[in-house]
Amino acid sequence: MNLQTQLIIDKFLRRCCKNFTARDVSRLTAEFGGEFKISSKEAQEYLESSPLVFCLENGRYITRAGVFTGELFSIKPTAKEFDQRILIPGSRCIPFVDSEIVSSTLNFYDEDNKKLKKKTADFDSDLAIDMFILYGEEYAPQYIVADPANKDLDFVQREFELPNTVHLTGIDITPFIEKYGMQKGDRFLCCVSDWDRGDIRMTVVHDGDNVFNRGLEGSMRLEWYKTLESALQRSFDIDGPCACMEDQLANVFCREIERLCIPLCGSIEEFINQYAQNVGIQPFGVESRFWHKGKDVPAVGSWNEEDLDRIEQNPAYKGKDFLWFHVPPEIVDQYIINMHFKRKVDIPGLVSFMFPKDYVFQEGEKEDVLLKLKERSDIISKKYNWFADQDCGEVREKALGLFSKVNELVFSIDSSSDSMGKFPQQELVVLTQLYSHLVRILHSVAENDHVEEDRAALLLSLEGMEWNFEDICDVLREAVLSQKTNRFKIVR
Repeated sequence: MNLQTQLIIDKFLRRCCKNFTARDVSRLTAEFGGEFKISSKEAQEYLESSPLVFCLENGRYITRAGVFTGELFSIKPTAKEFDQRILIPGSRCIPFVDSEIVSSTLNFYDEDNKKLKKKTADFDSDLAIDMFILYGEEYAPQYIVADPANKDLDFVQREFELPNTVHLTGIDITPFIEKYGMQKGDRFLCCVSDWDRGDIRMTVVHDGDNVFNRGLEGSMRLEWYKTLESALQRSFDIDGPCACMEDQLANVFCREIERLCIPLCGSIEEFINQYAQNVGIQPFGVESRFWHKGKDVPAVGSWNEEDLDRIEQNPAYKGKDFLWFHVPPEIVDQYIINMHFKRKVDIPGLVSFMFPKDYVFQEGEKEDVLLKLKERSDIISKKYNWFADQDCGEVREKALGLFSKVNELVFSIDSSSDSMGKFPQQELVVLTQLYSHLVRILHSVAENDHVEEDRAALLLSLEGMEWNFEDICDVLREAVLSQKTNRFKIVR
């Protein structure tokens, strides 16, 4: 599938609010001409890997835009926000909006459909992080620093530490106070009117500080928090820990939309801080996830055991033709470019750098690898500009050095046991997260995606990742050794 076809499909997925099939998507691409047309099977594969899509029954799909447009959710401003007549969106509209849209650029409209003005205010860093908590506490500072109001803050120089006070961009809620009689303790009832543009309508719900837990409405909202908690616990069994907290919530609200998107809904923020009994935000490697409160988040469980068993029981998995070790093709190119960056064309040395020390090549395999790398190197060298590669080159070299170590450990784990459940789970989670982060960084380097201006931040981030790897590698290597030892049995 070419890039233009992907753009056509993604544009459709951002705007479509009805159920559809893979065949519908195939027909859509055909309308743009034969070069863009894809088969229903290709469309199905793309849809089932897209973060914009939920899979329904009988081969049907619905987009996030389709699920969340027009559905209700609520936000309760803090006392400090009310005093400054501002609402900071932060992560408080998740999972209803597109999280790729910077929250300070979302568009909010009042009850008369009038667009609300933006304003900035100062908040202490701890409160600011709470407002962005659904991105994960580990990522919240980056979202805060990305606010245009903090453009003069040198986050790298501060080694990713926020100052005591930060500036945040939000919406001016003065019209709600002066025109609609909003008081401290009241909340906003919101709904997304245009998911693609990030348009949100708001109305005031007059709760007040002293009436929330009294009367029928208060009881119904308390019941809402119990419903959300039960739905999250069921999601842990079905989905396991999702790719991020947003995805966990998106799955939950998609399944329970009729029970959760109601006029008397509570807010996710209040649920986390006040009402959750058995669910909390737990460490998951170097990240955070929703999980059973006080319990470690495992890498393997009922949600993925069948898939792992299916792979492990496949005869090809244990056959001589199965390649245990894998480097994505786009990362192979980065290895080759790094070789030219160091001005030392050494294909055998490149193979030694890429492949684990204990990897056993099959007959003729190494010669084939050497030939393909040589051919690819010849192509890349014709366009490579060493002088223009200085900033990217330093980041690439450091990232590949760690990627080789991580990939070697992944290979050792894969080839030593037939069950991921036998390894220390938290360390295994960190390893997989490091792998994913490194692949993302190397993709950014390949596309030169703001690498020059982000060079210092990326190098500092890689240094932190190296520390994380050192923290886990010995534990996992001991587990690998234990698994290999257990494979040997005395035959009598």
